[in-house]
Amino acid sequence: MELTPLRYFVKLAEVLSFTEASKELFITQSTLSLSIKQLEEELGVTLFDRIGKKIYLTDAGRDFLNCARKALEEVEYGVQHLKEMQHVYTGKLRIGVIYSLFPLLNICVLKFTHAFPKAELSIVYSHSVLDLVERIGSNKLDFALSYNPQAVSALTESKEYACLPLCVIAHENHPVAVRKRFSLADLGDFPVIFLDKELYTRKVIDRMLAHYKVKVKPQIEVNSTPLLLEMLRTGHWISILPQDVTVNSPGLKAIPIKEKTEMMHISLLSLKGKRHSPLAEKFLEVLKAETQKIEARRETEKTEPDVPNGVGTQNGVQ
Repeated sequence: MELTPLRYFVKLAEVLSFTEASKELFITQSTLSLSIKQLEEELGVTLFDRIGKKIYLTDAGRDFLNCARKALEEVEYGVQHLKEMQHVYTGKLRIGVIYSLFPLLNICVLKFTHAFPKAELSIVYSHSVLDLVERIGSNKLDFALSYNPQAVSALTESKEYACLPLCVIAHENHPVAVRKRFSLADLGDFPVIFLDKELYTRKVIDRMLAHYKVKVKPQIEVNSTPLLLEMLRTGHWISILPQDVTVNSPGLKAIPIKEKTEMMHISLLSLKGKRHSPLAEKFLEVLKAETQKIEARRETEKTEPDVPNGVGTQNGVQ
């Protein structure tokens, strides 16, 4: 069995459209149709049900899809391994990331591309952890840098790299910016803006507030972290987000929460059972080094003395 028909089959199974698949494969529809027909004859099974202009995977097709993907991945891994032996790292990585972790990914990408200039990267941003999980499950991403959701797809596995505490985020000119610590009980004293309730980070925040029996009614809810940060830059609202969200956000400050806070677990999400290519392994080495720096910084900050909220006030507001 040749590899080309397998590649054609996998692509058609992913998009379920001869027109779309042929475009992405840069072949004619007739070439694709003939290849699939010959593959079905070779296997002795029907891989697709054709109903009008729509196609669907048969049970046999779904079973064979996993085998075909693994076969192609093994070949790709072998090619990458041979290139590694020759110290030639080429190929393409498809990486997903949520906004809050883009500063970390940016550092990793910069160092990785300097070390491996022939490598190609495709980066997909999403504001939803669950969206990234879905993309991984459909094999549209090699892996994703995300916070680890409590429940992931059965097809997805997660490897934790580091933790970030939730903090109160405010503009540097906001009255709360002078505080060394912020008590959750004080949230009701200020206009608050939160992420939408459907987003993973908001669910973690709500769980933390419920634990401390703190009731907060946000004035505004948004479904976009970039939009939330822009609104915080006005100096009117405060919010709760992971600590490192301010790394690439000039003018914003992260104030540690006085109570024991929920932790956001930085994790790598990938397709269960999928072997990472040598090129991907090199990227993960860079990621591990950078997340170790985050953990070291967090441990250092934990040793800083706790200063009461009343120390240092501005405009009479504590």
